[in-house]
Amino acid sequence: MDIIYVAYNSEKWIDRCFSSLLRSTDFNLKEINVYVVDNASTDNTVEKLRQAKAKLEGNLGGFQIIESGENLGFGRGNNLGFRNSSSDIVCFFNIDTEVLDTTLSELMKAVKESDENTAMWELRQFPYEHPKIYDPVTQEAQWSSGAAFAIRREVYERLGGFDEKIFMYGEDVDLSWRLRSFGYKIRYVPKSVIMHYSYEEAGVVKPNQHVYGVINNLMLRYRFGSLKDILKGHLKFWFLMGVPSAFPHSKRMLLKQYARHFANIPHFRSRKVKGKCEDFKPRFLMWDFSQNRQGGYYFNEIPEEKPKVSVIVRTCGRPAVLRETLISLRHQTYPNMEVVVVEDGEDVSGKMIREEFGDMNIHYFATGEKVGRSRAGNLGMEKASGRYLNFLDDDDLFFADHVEVLVSQLIKGKNRAAYAFAFETPVEIHSRDPYEYTVKRYREVHTQEFDKVILCHHNYIPIQTIMFEKKLFEEFGGLDETLDALEDWDLWVRYSLHTDFTCVKKTTSVYRVPHNRKINSERQKALDEALVVVRNKHKHYIQTVSVYDIAMMYEKRNSILPR
Repeated sequence: MDIIYVAYNSEKWIDRCFSSLLRSTDFNLKEINVYVVDNASTDNTVEKLRQAKAKLEGNLGGFQIIESGENLGFGRGNNLGFRNSSSDIVCFFNIDTEVLDTTLSELMKAVKESDENTAMWELRQFPYEHPKIYDPVTQEAQWSSGAAFAIRREVYERLGGFDEKIFMYGEDVDLSWRLRSFGYKIRYVPKSVIMHYSYEEAGVVKPNQHVYGVINNLMLRYRFGSLKDILKGHLKFWFLMGVPSAFPHSKRMLLKQYARHFANIPHFRSRKVKGKCEDFKPRFLMWDFSQNRQGGYYFNEIPEEKPKVSVIVRTCGRPAVLRETLISLRHQTYPNMEVVVVEDGEDVSGKMIREEFGDMNIHYFATGEKVGRSRAGNLGMEKASGRYLNFLDDDDLFFADHVEVLVSQLIKGKNRAAYAFAFETPVEIHSRDPYEYTVKRYREVHTQEFDKVILCHHNYIPIQTIMFEKKLFEEFGGLDETLDALEDWDLWVRYSLHTDFTCVKKTTSVYRVPHNRKINSERQKALDEALVVVRNKHKHYIQTVSVYDIAMMYEKRNSILPR
């Protein structure tokens, strides 16, 4: 495996970057060849690289420093490094990164598990994960960040590498989209974590990223977009000229690069991608290239403690649907986890679980006769042995870091429950077995911060988003078994009488709902009927709120009222 870095005045990163390779004790370092392209640095970068080479040469397969003599930029620099390399799998890492002890082994595991059509693998960046959506089941991504990815040599050669006309920002999207246009896939590898010190603090606006991100978005529209996409890009550019500046002199910088970009239009139009793969549909969403999850500046960290978490999955005679939910659990980055599957009725899914998920810690129980959703959930909580519990019904999904994120918050905080945000996805089902469907869209509707008053009025916490101490169940009971709808809301209201909930502003799960209007209408009717029953129950719940909390609620509401 070859790893390519491009350096430019990078002396402060050199020691940490290359010393981190020695952490990979479960990976044969002799199989790693490092190629560093220096873009004519004017500080001590080259000398630092020589010191790193002397320190690591005996541990690695090779360490080559390539002095370019000029600033080639990101794309040209990486292409030069690639021409000097020779391995079948080539990694491109930014110089301001550090690998962890399992980064390389998890990456190579994913490479070996992938089919031949998967040609690129993106690592998960800490402390700030790139928030773009990926498929929680297949882990397929729409594009890969250029900061940390691996690619098959033959595919990179076929694509001609990075487009050297793109100087900064956007080269990675261009490479990813050209790769996908040939029918190849990109896989996100959440278990392969790399530290990337891209931001000194959350939300920092980088001038070059802002300016070149806008200009290169236009460039990609010429190559991949329709005439409508191109015109929209120019309209959005001029809209930027009419709004407040992102930073001092940003508009002057944008106009300068906008004037220059016209000279490069023939290059991108002459190499326009014309849809060689029918499944490849590039998207331009404002200045983004895919829909993002909330939490781009959430500070990710691996929990120091790793208490057991029990994920309770309620299912009912549909193993083909359940399969995807269990796959999303297999992808979880948190190691100490058990899955308690409770089938409401006869044993229909047991055989599938034993044959396909023997690598996971799954405890399967079938009730034999129908007992209802709430009783099935209570059985799961009774049988769970974890300190923390989390529901995941058999048609919903976790993104890979869901458990990790909530455990981190519960360990650090004083609250006994924590929840994250979720996408609501209307799904059009074509077949139950095999399970075939179309996700119509990703809706951000479950993004409410914790508020006891709002929770008493309606449920804004989907069942799969929340993790809580098992002791809450042991002390205050479980789901009301007389309810077959809104049983989770009733449980959250009851638990909120004894603890606040920590809200994590990061999207970590997917909550599926029917796209079919008739099914939705019937579903809503059942919820409306259940609402009457639950409201009557809630007449007997006494919510304790401090005077301070009431004052803060008043201020919050008063601040958003029109004056």
